[in-house]
Amino acid sequence: MKTKEEFLIDPEFIAWVRHPNDHLNDYWSKWMDANSANLRELKLAREILLRTNYQEYKAPAGMKDAIRQKLLTIKPADHPREKKNYRWIINLAAVFLIGLALVWISGVFNKDIVESPVENVVMHHKRTVSGEKLQLTLADGSRVWLNSNSEFSFPDKFGATERRVILKGEAFIEVEKDSLRPFRVVAQGLVTTALGTSFNIKEKGDLGIKISLVTGKVKVENVSTSEDFILRPGEELHRDPITGEKSIRKFDTHTISSWKDGILLFEKSSLDEVVEILENWYGVKINMQNPTKVTWEFSSEYRNQSLENVLKSMGYVQNFEFDIKGKNVTIKF
Repeated sequence: MKTKEEFLIDPEFIAWVRHPNDHLNDYWSKWMDANSANLRELKLAREILLRTNYQEYKAPAGMKDAIRQKLLTIKPADHPREKKNYRWIINLAAVFLIGLALVWISGVFNKDIVESPVENVVMHHKRTVSGEKLQLTLADGSRVWLNSNSEFSFPDKFGATERRVILKGEAFIEVEKDSLRPFRVVAQGLVTTALGTSFNIKEKGDLGIKISLVTGKVKVENVSTSEDFILRPGEELHRDPITGEKSIRKFDTHTISSWKDGILLFEKSSLDEVVEILENWYGVKINMQNPTKVTWEFSSEYRNQSLENVLKSMGYVQNFEFDIKGKNVTIKF
């Protein structure tokens, strides 16, 4: 097993951390896949290098020659009576001076290590209200689509060992690949970890949480119980809001990601579900008249349509009239 000290004196490792390129990234990515037991030490070494800034020291012109000349002119002191007793001191001093000069000349001290100051992390908080959606590009290049009534917290710069964000509500995330800095989303006591992938998280408070993986692979950890699950593309983790029981099931990718593409989707939705979706999507308040005998299992899809057009289509199928006044909508059965 390779130690962090061995990494720190490995020229290829230092070159990769200091000046990464496609060739080095490909080499070290394959190396990590084949040597997973060394990842912890590798990450520690990388962290040390990233937190350390090297400033090259250049000796003044002529200094090396001056040191050499000085060494050549040094002669033992002429003290015959003390020569026998102190010769070892003179020899030791000469060896020390020569060693120091050679070290300087050889360039071992031609770099001064300066600890880089620890930067304060600035957290950003983005919120959306009903009828509002937001798209973000994070510092690492990852993209986030934030759905209505959601909150997303993230740092201005990610650290050297991980990329951690916090979500309340719903977001679709496309993670930029970085094998050394896992992307972690904290939501409702669960931590979803990814390296380079795309997934959707829908956290609805007392209604539970759903984590749906579209591409790649993620690990979902329960902070309180240390329980974890691995999801593969097309799999969705659902946690029951009452029992806390977790289950993994298949899902339709189009259904999960449609909202970020401007598609309003209903699949056998009840009247209450339709109203909730419309209120969140368009930022309105819907009041219903005489809905007691209405039973819905409504399925339809609308792409970038106005509320009026959607209600006209629904009203034709479900037999109701509607009235829109600003942010207030009345549906009459």
